[in-house]
Amino acid sequence: MSQQKQFDLNLLRVFATVCRTASFSRAAEELDLTQSSVSNAIARLKRTVGEELFIRVGRGIKPTAAAVSLYQQFENPLSSIEQTLLGLDKFDPLSSQRTFHVYANETMIGLLHRTVEQRLNSTGIKLIFRETPVQEQQLQLDLQLERVDLAIDMIKPDLASFTSQEVMTDKLVCVVRKDHPRISGSISREQYFAEKHIILNMKRGNLSVVDFLTDEVLPARAVYSEQASILAMLATASKSDAITLASYSYAKEYAELFGLQVLSLPMNVNPIKYHMVWSSKLSRSPANIWLRSTLLSLIESRETISH
Repeated sequence: MSQQKQFDLNLLRVFATVCRTASFSRAAEELDLTQSSVSNAIARLKRTVGEELFIRVGRGIKPTAAAVSLYQQFENPLSSIEQTLLGLDKFDPLSSQRTFHVYANETMIGLLHRTVEQRLNSTGIKLIFRETPVQEQQLQLDLQLERVDLAIDMIKPDLASFTSQEVMTDKLVCVVRKDHPRISGSISREQYFAEKHIILNMKRGNLSVVDFLTDEVLPARAVYSEQASILAMLATASKSDAITLASYSYAKEYAELFGLQVLSLPMNVNPIKYHMVWSSKLSRSPANIWLRSTLLSLIESRETISH
């Protein structure tokens, strides 16, 4: 009998679960198996495909490039089968105890966190916001492996494995302290490039946020500091002569608290477009549909209030 006829399809289900949970122990718990059974299944699949599938990273594991490629080939058919067998069309938000995970940046988390908490207060559902990864490749991988249910980001992946919807627009502004010695009320292009900059440690399209949103190639800027938090950037700007950038909706919320000027940028910058992004295989999942609809309604209601 050929190897193809002897292949155990259960190995793919174990493999997909390990990829998604990034843990042998969590996969074992979810599949109601022992950890040794999961390890043995992965070892058998490794021998079959002839490639290393997982590597140790700290106390956890990470899929290799071969594993990610294999997962991408099998995730859609496996998901379709499991959705049919498990009857996911029976998702009921009133009785569900599910926990959703959503990637979003500080602007979106600040916009949505309290309203989401209020909306879900009478249900058993939990929604946990997580800071968007610095690199978009990690964001896409986590969506593919279902480590998060969806993301709200400035970029929409141009891949068939993802679906996206534009949910909000904002604009990028320059932020400086009110008593800045050289800038008051407005900022010229010459002033902008002459000052030191507080940079956000985030890349989209392998570009900084402002370079990503402009159609021109901008001159190099002198860096004062590089930080991972927009709030920390605003705080630093309030205590120095360095300038920084933020979305208008976020900057105006903290301008008075930190004593900041919020100024229009002295160059043409495209609007910030926020996209809700999810794995295409979840497009018909009632749970994911409910999540997207809930978040969209909350974003739209907040935008109506702000205008």
